Order: sequence, then C-alpha cells, then structure tokens
Amino acid sequence: MKLFKSILSLFLAVSAVSASAQVLYKVEGNGLTQPSYVFGTHHLAPISVIEQFGAAEPFNNSTQVVGEIDMTQDQMQMAMAMQSHMVAPTDSTLSKVIPSDEFQTVNEQFKKWAPMPGMDLTMLEPMKPMVISTMVVVGMTREAMPDFNPEQQLDTWFQSTGKEQNKVVIPLETAEQQAEILFDTTPISYQADALVEMLKNPKKTLDQTKNLNDAYMAQDLAKMLQLSEEDDEHPEFMMALLDKRNADWLTKLPAIFKDGSTFVAVGALHLAGDKGIIEGLRKLGYTVTPIAK
Repeated sequence: MKLFKSILSLFLAVSAVSASAQVLYKVEGNGLTQPSYVFGTHHLAPISVIEQFGAAEPFNNSTQVVGEIDMTQDQMQMAMAMQSHMVAPTDSTLSKVIPSDEFQTVNEQFKKWAPMPGMDLTMLEPMKPMVISTMVVVGMTREAMPDFNPEQQLDTWFQSTGKEQNKVVIPLETAEQQAEILFDTTPISYQADALVEMLKNPKKTLDQTKNLNDAYMAQDLAKMLQLSEEDDEHPEFMMALLDKRNADWLTKLPAIFKDGSTFVAVGALHLAGDKGIIEGLRKLGYTVTPIAK
C-alpha cells in the first residue's frame, strides 16, 4: 500500500534473525562483567507483553535504560524540536498536494479517525501529509484493536518506569534527528498519495494493522518482516529509518554496556537481518542469545 507499510514502521517493530527468533535477547561476552538485554518493541502492543515475553525481570535487574529518543523529556520541548520538520513549504500545504476534486472526500474520511471530535484537514493545512497519516494510523488502530491505549506505549513505559526506579535513561538520538528521518526523507507528493489511498481504503489499512499486530503478539517475526517489506516503493526511506540508524547506534552501545547492565528497548525492526542490531552486536564480538518465554 505504497507508503502505508513505511508509516506503520513508525509504530511497528520487527525482527527476523531466525525462524525461532524472539523479541528479547541477552548480550554477554566481549569484556562485559554483567549481561545486557535488547528488547524489540511494537508501538501498538499492550504493556502486558513485558511480562508475557519475559522482559520484566531483565528490565528490573538493569541499571540503565536505552531508547531511541528521550521520551521522558518535556513534551512541549520535544514538539518544538520536531516542528520545523513537520511543517510543509508554503507551496506544498495539504490543499495544494491533495487534488481539489478529492480533498472534500478525503477530509470527510479523516474526520472519522481524527485525534479529537471536530478536527478536519483545514485545521492542519500547513502540516506534511506524513504527520496526518500517523494520526490516522492511531485512530484506525483504536478501532482494529480496542485494547490499544496510546497513553501506555511500550518505549515510553520503559523509560518512565526506569526513571522512577532511578535507572539512567539514555537516548540514542534526538527528537529532531528522528523527525528529520520520518518527515523529510520521502517527497511530499508521495506522502500525499499515501494519505489519500489510506483514507479512501480504510478496510485495507485496518486489515494490515491487525495482521501486523497479530504477527507481533505471536512473535512470528518472519511474517512481520514479510509484511513490512511488501510493495516497498521507497527503499531510501527504510534505509534511512533502519540501516543508517542501526550503524550509528552500534557505535554507541558498546560504551553504554560497559557502564552497567543495560536494557535496550527499540523498535524491533531494528533487530532484523544482517544490518540489524543483533547481527551487528555479534559482529562486534558479543554473544547474543534469544530469550524465549
């Protein structure tokens, strides 16, 4: 569905190291005196998976929590850091990139999934279509998965709880760096096409959301990888979202691991394949083993 699978990658975490791979890994060796752990998160999964997938004890025993960005920082400060990447140039605002004969139809569909009653696209005119798409995905997720609670998101829970337990919280990048990747990598015209298609075909989007979530809950990582790679028309987005960030994170994790037992919670798509964090850590000399529950 064009960019839709890439949009879901903002929420989804995937790993496919082997047919029996899990989302929780233990990191040992290479001079470490204490083990560390890597947990692949799924931004639509319930908090209950922490216990279900065996991550509670490793998390509680850690002294440091690592995430993609610092989710404990002031939300207004985070929004301001991301804002310049979320706003479109004046010649590419929503009404200028969505065909006029489709705008009203698309707007009516958006109202069904908007974050709050009464919101429509005219209120979001300056925003890039990818920003709107993320709102729509959350709205559709609420319908596809009634138990989904956006206020209890895994990555945020690990960091907030870690801070309450006096663990050191360490971000791997800034909110601005992440926003640049998410909103600036693909052309605005392509983002607009994806948004229109998503809103005109809600059932397709809902089915895809449910399939991805079901695969995560079953820890069927090969299926999740397959779903995320189907019809990938903008590989440069996925390369920027995954490969480049993984390579950067792998330069930072060894020093972090040396400072104490660490619990790394990042989107599990970052764990996958030859360029993923799991294989990357192994290439650096660590023993990385899946923990199954």
